[in-house]
Amino acid sequence: MRALILSALLAAVPLTATADVWSQLHGRWEGKGKVSGMQAAITLTFRPALGGRAHHLAFDNQMRAADGKTWPFAAEAIYSCATDGAGASGCRGHWYDNRGQVLPVTATVAGDHLRVEWGDASTERGRTEYRLLGNVKLLVSDEVLGKDGVWKAFGRSELQRMP
Repeated sequence: MRALILSALLAAVPLTATADVWSQLHGRWEGKGKVSGMQAAITLTFRPALGGRAHHLAFDNQMRAADGKTWPFAAEAIYSCATDGAGASGCRGHWYDNRGQVLPVTATVAGDHLRVEWGDASTERGRTEYRLLGNVKLLVSDEVLGKDGVWKAFGRSELQRMP
């Protein structure tokens, strides 16, 4: 099973400050998609962490194979963010999942989306993008870097903001 660090594309309205992107992501999201060829029921929660200097992601994915077997996948990540004087910032941290994987992560805001790069030369590598649509819908896409050096999509989900 591939590591699933949510990549999601963000905001229908372009956001210029990284803090705005993160604050719009904060909250609980639920939805469905397809991950590694299986139907997926996904719940994720973004929240501030470490006195507002970081962000926490809790992720749960219940994937169902064609034979009906369920494959649970859960992870948590912490993104510690630094901001320069011009308002630009990047975040880095770690992803921990129920497979026992610990992956380094970096997150950057580029225009209207948040891109998370995960892994390094000693682990699997991938990327996730998050895009908010109307502040109520979150599109998430995931890719993994194959051994052949080619990026391959393995997940696409659509989630709704929960009250």
